[in-house]
Amino acid sequence: MIKINLLKQVKKGVSPREVAVYQQLVIGGILLIVGLVIIVFIEYSIRSEINSTKSSIAQLNQRMVQLNKEVNEINEFKKMKDQIKSKLDIITTLEKNRTAEVHLMDELSKAIPVDKTSILSKKLWLVSLKEHGDLIGMDGIALDNSTIAQFMDSLSHDPYFGDVNLTKTEQVKSNDLLLYKFSLTCKFISIPGAGITQTTAGKSQ
Repeated sequence: MIKINLLKQVKKGVSPREVAVYQQLVIGGILLIVGLVIIVFIEYSIRSEINSTKSSIAQLNQRMVQLNKEVNEINEFKKMKDQIKSKLDIITTLEKNRTAEVHLMDELSKAIPVDKTSILSKKLWLVSLKEHGDLIGMDGIALDNSTIAQFMDSLSHDPYFGDVNLTKTEQVKSNDLLLYKFSLTCKFISIPGAGITQTTAGKSQ
């Protein structure tokens, strides 16, 4: 059809060779225009894809920043939770130790010999208490050896004490008064697993 139209527009006297060249030029121009259109369309598509990808990357970066913030907040929360748990564990342990110490001192007070007819109602005083693994070590002063033996016998018959052993005893002089220093060990089984921190008991016991 193009060939016919072109032929109609060609004036008489034009050679067929010139007509062929003219036709090739027209067809080449059309192809060039189509090619340019295709290239422009492809470039536009690529630019649109690039812009879309950049937009997606920007959104992902924003989301990543938000997620990192949330992760940091979660990690901080876990850290605070662990710190609170650690403090609660310490408080629980201290409470158990305090209860064990109170119970220990109460049982020891019951075992100390008392003579209500004497000016000195108590004939034995504990000076110190401390823990040795699963044993309780104690140092004290008594008026005589029989008082020490009585104290050990009371501990042996107390259900909260076991394996009572005298480790040392010696006579000392204080203000012209002969006294007996002693050391002994025993097991305290009132609260299994609860530690007894080192404690010093005054003579008021």
